[in-house]
Amino acid sequence: MNKKIDQFKSFLKNNNSLWSSEREQITRFVLSLSDHFSADDLYIQLKQEEYDISRATVYRTLDLLVKSELVLKTQLESGAYLYEHAKNPAHHDHLICNKCGKIIEFHSDGIESLQEQVAKKNEFHMTGHSLRLYGICKECQENEK
Repeated sequence: MNKKIDQFKSFLKNNNSLWSSEREQITRFVLSLSDHFSADDLYIQLKQEEYDISRATVYRTLDLLVKSELVLKTQLESGAYLYEHAKNPAHHDHLICNKCGKIIEFHSDGIESLQEQVAKKNEFHMTGHSLRLYGICKECQENEK
């Protein structure tokens, strides 16, 4: 974790942003998480742990963590955003349940290959992508029956 903290400190310095105790607390907390979370959920969890941090500081720090590539940001169909600690540098995509909000991460070499083929066919230099599939998870389908 300290290597990632140092990486974030370096990013902040290179982008003329300040390192603070609040940013350190948020960063350490985020790097300890294993699930997806919203900015508001993070703020609530920090408050429950009795951190003295403003909602604005949480949002600003998350934005910087995304820019530093330590945190990934995914937009839901509703327009809301979820974040995740970029613990695994391997690319993955998401299945998102419209009923319960469950997120299932997956990787498909076939999808990756197809995207590269489409980009090449269109003489398009792809620098990245994000794939989100929306629907109803197995548990919610079973609950509807």
